[in-house]
Amino acid sequence: MRRLFLVLLVAVPVGGGGYYWYAKHSAGGTAQTTKAAEPAAARAVPVVTQIVTAQALPEQIVTIGSVQPVAAIAIKARIDSVVESVAFTEGQEVRTGDTLFTLDARALEAQLRQAQANLERDRANLEKAKGDVKRYSELVRTSAISRTQYDAAVATADALEGTVKADLAAIEAARVSLSFTRIAAPMDGRTGTVAAKVGTMVRAADANPLVTLTQLRPINVSFNVPEKHLPTIRAAMARGSLPVTASIAGSRGETAEGKLSFVDSQVDQQTGTILVKGEFPNADTRLWPGQFVDTVLTLRVEPDALTVADPAVQTGQKGRFVYVVKADETVEMRPVTVERTHGGQSVIATGLKAGERVVVDGQSRLFPGAKVSERGGGKPAAPPGGESAASVRQQGSAAHESAQAQTGGGAT
Repeated sequence: MRRLFLVLLVAVPVGGGGYYWYAKHSAGGTAQTTKAAEPAAARAVPVVTQIVTAQALPEQIVTIGSVQPVAAIAIKARIDSVVESVAFTEGQEVRTGDTLFTLDARALEAQLRQAQANLERDRANLEKAKGDVKRYSELVRTSAISRTQYDAAVATADALEGTVKADLAAIEAARVSLSFTRIAAPMDGRTGTVAAKVGTMVRAADANPLVTLTQLRPINVSFNVPEKHLPTIRAAMARGSLPVTASIAGSRGETAEGKLSFVDSQVDQQTGTILVKGEFPNADTRLWPGQFVDTVLTLRVEPDALTVADPAVQTGQKGRFVYVVKADETVEMRPVTVERTHGGQSVIATGLKAGERVVVDGQSRLFPGAKVSERGGGKPAAPPGGESAASVRQQGSAAHESAQAQTGGGAT
């Protein structure tokens, strides 16, 4: 009994001390955790913001077009002959009326001389026949010859007069054929590959051209636009000419300026697009037939468009929204309607007004009511880890939806 009493006497102080030590350290740990949690909950999320601005912004249709010449003429021979000379080099620019080819004209010259000789012969016969008619008219009045002889003389003279006219037509045809031995440029343009060298036999029935002449000034750019833009294009054309710009890959940003010149008469039902063309002066021949170019058709310039950077607009389950920074540096989620985009800017139709601040980077950690602070530098940073801007927007949407599910809140 005495031994038990001694054990209890020792165990009670030890147990009490142990309990005191445990309680003290547990309370200290909880206090430290609470103190560490409080700054974390109140810590502001670093973001980059932008002021919603009203500015003049063009409404444009950007697409890919192809350069096409206004005219490309296949030069062919119109007679059967031999190429006597070629008066240009491949790729040379020529003017209207310049000689391109000269063909052997000796056979046609001989035909012309023959037609002229036939004319002289038939004219002589006509003069004789006219003299016979004049003499027979005197003789028939005195009944020296019969009326039949007189009528035959008149018919002969009339026939010879027709023969002379045929000879004149033959001479004209021979001269026309002879003119075909000189092949001239029908327009200003640039020559292509020469298919007929000196000494080549050419025929009027040949399918392949001697050379192709392509007009470079002015020149067209053809491109297709969605049919939904057709009413806007027609309305804009009624107000005046529409500017079109074309830029070539690798041209260091240089562009060619033109205007819309043609809208096709019907929409392609298979693609839902309509063909349009822009005409360019092309004085420096920057545009070349067959090239693909980046084409921009400007429909109008909106003077006071509300714009924000594209990354500011997020997409959630209920549509598009932005985080608006309020006066107390907390954010609210605001649904918006995007009318169109241009050059990295979104034109806001509804949901915002000029002067408001919106978050353009850092949305992935935001939720309605979160406190924010402006990130150093004031410029949108690249997505972390090499992620694309689209993935950042998706992460921001996911964070918002998670916070919305936890708080039971909705879009405001």
